[in-house]
Amino acid sequence: MFRFFGHPAEEDMEVRIPEKCLYGLYTGVISLAGLGCLPFWILRIRRSLIKYQGTVAQRFGQLPTTLCQDLATRECFWVHAVSVGEALAAQGLVEKLHHLFPHWRVVVSTVTKTGQQVVHDRFAHVDHTLYLPLDLPWIVRRVVARIRPRFVIVMETELWPNLFHALERAAIPIILVNGRLSPRSFTRYRHIRWAMARFLQPVHLFCMQSAGDAERLRQLQAPSHSPQGEPSPSPNPAPNSTYPQRMCVTGNLKYDQALRLPDPTAMATLRQRLGAPADPIWLAASTHPGEEEIVLDGFSQVRQQHPDLRLILVPRHPERTGTVAGIISRHGLPFSLFSQTRGSWPQPLLLVDEIGWLTRLYGVARIVFVGGSLIPHGGQNFLEPAAWGIPPMFGPHTFNFKDATQQFLAARAAFQVADVNALATTARMLLHNPAQRDEAGQRAQDCVLAHTGALERTVRAIQAILTPHISRDGKDASTPLAGHHPHTSSDKVEHGPHP
Repeated sequence: MFRFFGHPAEEDMEVRIPEKCLYGLYTGVISLAGLGCLPFWILRIRRSLIKYQGTVAQRFGQLPTTLCQDLATRECFWVHAVSVGEALAAQGLVEKLHHLFPHWRVVVSTVTKTGQQVVHDRFAHVDHTLYLPLDLPWIVRRVVARIRPRFVIVMETELWPNLFHALERAAIPIILVNGRLSPRSFTRYRHIRWAMARFLQPVHLFCMQSAGDAERLRQLQAPSHSPQGEPSPSPNPAPNSTYPQRMCVTGNLKYDQALRLPDPTAMATLRQRLGAPADPIWLAASTHPGEEEIVLDGFSQVRQQHPDLRLILVPRHPERTGTVAGIISRHGLPFSLFSQTRGSWPQPLLLVDEIGWLTRLYGVARIVFVGGSLIPHGGQNFLEPAAWGIPPMFGPHTFNFKDATQQFLAARAAFQVADVNALATTARMLLHNPAQRDEAGQRAQDCVLAHTGALERTVRAIQAILTPHISRDGKDASTPLAGHHPHTSSDKVEHGPHP
């Protein structure tokens, strides 16, 4: 086991690694990896110019002039959400935080361009957006100095050691929200626990989705060896119960987000694009490479008994539209592009090539398959169709939604399919038996309702840790941040001005 200078001695620690060497090692590794992958990234940017256009400068720390000028005189808080799913989960939280700190600017960063578009389209109270800079110390230090956030919210599983270290050196609280750590990720990370413990140290509060996630993360921060394999969690605490080391279980924000159904105006906009098709619709949502072929084969099988069935296919990444269109053509299926629909949809298949419509499209579907699950990706969010009262179908690879999968299958509120034959069989069953489909849909909706409340629990946990540090009107409180753990390295720490 490795240890860091300045940390209390442990009996099983033999090799000492100075903190500066650890961060230097991490920076060196990612720098070399970046240089090695540079030809690949140049080729990828050239092939997907639209996807990366306007993002490169910000990734190297060149922030918009308007942002820098505004934040030079205004307080702000910063929320980071890597992509679409994390951004949607953060939407309600951003609104709550804006209500708590109404005079502060709101800054949201993402990694993907689709995440940025979701923030622009769906968030009402965001003043500035940016692409997260590369996690190199000279870049993130400059960005932190320009933004000067009072606190930073990081959604789910994002870990950026140099950024976290820069925020720590500036005495800026970091709160990880909707945190999760799958058994598979834990198995990988436990081999570098000696590094993970230090990289996670700057985080003031971990709001975890489940007791299992909290226990796995706790063991990553434990100073001594643990048994091989996945840890056995302590007796499952109720949400909002507190773990040692700045950790609490607040539940999954995606349950709360799923209940934010589109308003009538949004649905009217969809009808202007699609009309009001009376035929039954199968929606295949958030599909990944290798899944479109399975869905199309299943669709062709089911259409033999249901010739009026229509398919809406929504690839997870819209930049794959050309590739997916080629797959559809090879299957001999006529299709329309969503971007070209103007009040009608004459073909049996609709390929969605725009983002921001999926939640509304669930409202016109009769049966739904949620992708990322027939291949070992981990699954996409199936709580949204469930909130509409549609029992989702998904594949066997749903480790990103392990707890939700167990809950839905136990309640007979979802259908897990292993291959194209099982997918087609289940789709036929749901179309043949509307009463059974509606009962399963009601159970799915009940499952979502039964597990809401994470947003309020998360807001209370954030308030509890920030209130001693920041007063209601945004002024500093005289007492230190609750739960603040002092920096314990013997390396000198240069704290910047208090944010």
